[in-house]
Formats: sequence, C-alpha cells, structure tokens
Amino acid sequence: MDHRNRQQSENLPSEPEIATYTNRMGDTYYLHEGRTKTGKVRYFVAKTPRENTLSTMPRGFEFSESINGVVSVRRINVSGTRIPERDVDLVHAEMARHHHLCEHRIDVVKGEIIVFEPTNSPFSGLPEEMVRIFPMGTLRSLRMKRRIRYSPVMKFVPLQKHNGYSVHRMTYRGKGGWSWPLASGSLHELLPRFLHHVGTDEFFELL
Repeated sequence: MDHRNRQQSENLPSEPEIATYTNRMGDTYYLHEGRTKTGKVRYFVAKTPRENTLSTMPRGFEFSESINGVVSVRRINVSGTRIPERDVDLVHAEMARHHHLCEHRIDVVKGEIIVFEPTNSPFSGLPEEMVRIFPMGTLRSLRMKRRIRYSPVMKFVPLQKHNGYSVHRMTYRGKGGWSWPLASGSLHELLPRFLHHVGTDEFFELL
C-alpha cells in the first residue's frame, strides 16, 4: 500500500459501535430499533447486525436474559416487587446443601424466586455417587456445550401484607400449572422443609 492509499484508509470513518449482549451460552446479540405495524418504536436484538442498530440502550430499557438464554429488550420495571439479595442467597445456600440439586438453577422472575430443573442434563439418570465425582468446572462446561434447558418446578412468592413467602410447586395433571400455596412463612422455615424434595419422588406428594 503506497503512502496515498494508506492515508486514505486512515481517513475512512470507523465502523459505528453497536450495543451488544452476550448470554450465558456465549451467543452475542446486537441491539436494534424498529417500528411496529402502527408505527410505534420498538427495540429488539438479533444475532447479526441489520439496519438501524443502536450504540446505546435507550433510557428506561434494559437487556433481559431468560433462564434458557433467550435475550430480549424490556422496559425497566421500577414499581415491581424487589427480592432482597439476601433472600436469593438463602435459596442458593440451601440448594448447595443437596448434591442432587447441583444442576438446578435459581432465578428471580417477575418478583418471584423460581427454582428450575434441567430437562436435558448430561447427568440425568446417573446415581448421585457418580455425579459427585465431576468437578464443578466440568458441570459448567457440559452445561454450555449441551445448551441445557430448564423448566420451573418450585417458586417462593413474597406475601403482600406480611413479611415472608408462600411456596408453590409445579403440577403436571391436566393442564398443569402452579399449585395453591403449600405453606407460608419465612424462608428460614420453608427452605429446609420443601426444597430438598425437588428432584425426588416425594416432590409429587407435596400437597
């Protein structure tokens, strides 16, 4: 490249920056602006840059990632129920006490603490003694490779008028869905009473 060509290339405008989000499986999504059929502005993500990319997230919006790695753009809910981090930590700590729950996950969704179970784990059906020999790094690596999907099985819902939570389990008869509250109280009371049943036959007997 001669001096003139090099100078021209240096003067070319650089590629505009695009706001991106990388999910837990390593997939990168690019932020875009579009229009609905009625002409209303909407924001969305795509795995490849298209027209109308954005360099920054508009005020009042944020990236959101579901438990299964689906990325979207949502409006920030400033008035919604906020779960204290200490409560989420309590659920994590109780789950860590039970090795058969090592592949389960916890997420806060719409102001509720939800426990998810893997539906295609590489460890499904293995005896607990065999699962114990796998280091956590291996578990995380396999989770990434297999793109494990998760389904909700239990949730803890904040009580509106009192401190504490109600606990519900997923049901599978008929149309399925969440059960009526199994019990109410503090997480200190509910977690050791109910969480260890997840992933066992006793789970289906909880009433």
